Amino acid sequence: MSFQALQFVTPALVEGPKVVFFIPLPSSLQHLPFVMQYGQGHYGWPVSITVVTTWFLILMLFLFFKLCTKKLEIVPGKPQILLESIYEFLDNLMEQMLGAWKAKYFAFLGSLFLFIFPANIISFFPIPWARFTGGTFSIEPAFRAPTADLNTTIGLALLTTIIFIATSIKQNGVWGYLKGFFSPLPIMAPLNVVGELAKPLNISVRLFGNMFAGSVIMGLLYKACPWVIPAPLHLYFDLFSGLVQSFVFVTLSMVYIQSSLGDAEYLD
Repeated sequence: MSFQALQFVTPALVEGPKVVFFIPLPSSLQHLPFVMQYGQGHYGWPVSITVVTTWFLILMLFLFFKLCTKKLEIVPGKPQILLESIYEFLDNLMEQMLGAWKAKYFAFLGSLFLFIFPANIISFFPIPWARFTGGTFSIEPAFRAPTADLNTTIGLALLTTIIFIATSIKQNGVWGYLKGFFSPLPIMAPLNVVGELAKPLNISVRLFGNMFAGSVIMGLLYKACPWVIPAPLHLYFDLFSGLVQSFVFVTLSMVYIQSSLGDAEYLD
């Protein structure tokens, strides 16, 4: 096998999450949902780059917190200082929005932010994937931002929706929650229903649209001038935009939860 050429592969401008591999299944299960045929007579569940990247992020987050909490001390070292800084940032953010209720929702909202932020900025880090095909050694990005896939952002939005609807039902009861759609006048019910359905649509499409648009813009810049312009702009379209969109998603989630709580007082 001889080496003939070196190729750097940039992602396509507009593409869905590509399939990385298949989980093989017997042909008798080919009628199950999402089963696809690959090769000749082989069937399996496709595993996309979104899923692979999500698995990688979960593993990295687990290892990061495992190592940083391995040896906690009264006089903190650098890893512990980093963790305490993250905690303080999230704690202050939730204190402003939820007050005493932050104790109840900190685990969910904190986990939401700590997943979305690295998921947004994964493209900022040059993690390569290499393959050798037909004498050509190709190097391409190993991961794709999961939040540039609408499936991921809808899933995250549905989690938030379950939380704020469950909160509203717990505070007001099922009848009280349904009665809220007819306030202030029964004629407003259709608009109130649309408004409730618009909440998950708002946060999911907002996050997906910004991250997907950023990847398309960077792809256009790479096509136009691959060596000079794109590198500095990664600071904005990947790092800065990723941080802002993480903040916006979590803030809107807190707004929806706060609206469900109303004037309820937190009792530990």
